[in-house]
Amino acid sequence: MIYMDNAATSWPKPKSVRVAINEALDNAGNPGRGTHSYTVWSSMKLNEVRQKLAKLFNIKDPQRIAFTLNATHALNIAVNLCYGQIVTTAMEHNSVLRPAVTRGYYHINAADSRGGLDYDQIKRSITELTGAVIMTHASNVTGEVYDIAQIGEYCRKKGVLFIVDCAQSAGVIPIDVESMHIDVLCFTGHKGLFGIQGTGGIYIAENVRIRPYMSGGTGSYSFLLKQPTVMPDCFEAGTVNTHGIAALGAGIDYINGIGIGKIQEVHTELWRYFITSARKINGITVYGQEDPGPKMINTGVVSLNVKGYEPGEVSMRLGKEGICTRAGYHCAPLAHKALKTDGLGGTVRFSFNHLNTKAEVDTTLYTLKKLFALS
Repeated sequence: MIYMDNAATSWPKPKSVRVAINEALDNAGNPGRGTHSYTVWSSMKLNEVRQKLAKLFNIKDPQRIAFTLNATHALNIAVNLCYGQIVTTAMEHNSVLRPAVTRGYYHINAADSRGGLDYDQIKRSITELTGAVIMTHASNVTGEVYDIAQIGEYCRKKGVLFIVDCAQSAGVIPIDVESMHIDVLCFTGHKGLFGIQGTGGIYIAENVRIRPYMSGGTGSYSFLLKQPTVMPDCFEAGTVNTHGIAALGAGIDYINGIGIGKIQEVHTELWRYFITSARKINGITVYGQEDPGPKMINTGVVSLNVKGYEPGEVSMRLGKEGICTRAGYHCAPLAHKALKTDGLGGTVRFSFNHLNTKAEVDTTLYTLKKLFALS
């Protein structure tokens, strides 16, 4: 089997992640609500993983990180923190677009026909009425990595909250909340961080005014009949996923063992090799960045279509050959409008991790040519 659906969830998980889950099954109690060994083990594990995340993202205070169910959960919390107008882009996932549109009072900056963004246009759209800019670090449709540091610096100068969705880039592209001027960072655990589904988190800087998203038991401030407004308690009502968080910690250790720079290099090289080869095949249209030059980086995502075939059919037929991909709109409707694939059923998406190889790319492209009589 050739697995190229890592933008949806990474596979295979490292053996150490499986070991961490089993260790948690043997040792985890309910964190923060007792003094026995199982509770203490869980509390220590949560703190340990917060520290690992803080180091990974250059966060000064690990207690500014709250665990969530996934990036979507984190982004909904982030939108709830916003005051004034929200400025965002057409390349966002629905986990940004839907909360922003539901809330109301927003502005969406257009993308060009390859999924690129005009940073000057984004800056011009920020006015005295703007309260926050929400932006993806990398597209889940094309894999393009956006210059969030440039927008973050501008937001900091204007006193505007800068919220980043790094669901696609965490664990793949280096992230530094300080140098990138990020006020709120939303991430998931089951993609590039190699954790399991049901895990994620949100970092909120000290300068951000917080308010609860939901209320419940925290194991702290129990006589307060309103949700505490301290981090991380404010956003961790109820029992957290200790077993999943333990697995997330193992995933981070795995990434550190390889080196995130090396991971970025492999993802980018596979993307470059795939699109350069695919664009030589008649009948295949590849979307996204046109020039895969040596300075370009990418999370390792390719979107394409085969002339005369629906994306769903292409993906299904590849699946029967043991090649795992994903077809459709990838929960990014405005990105597909920009790419002009909204009337085509979206795209077939191939997304790599560092375990994929050029030989697998060759096999995949050969299979495409064989299945659809391409040359």
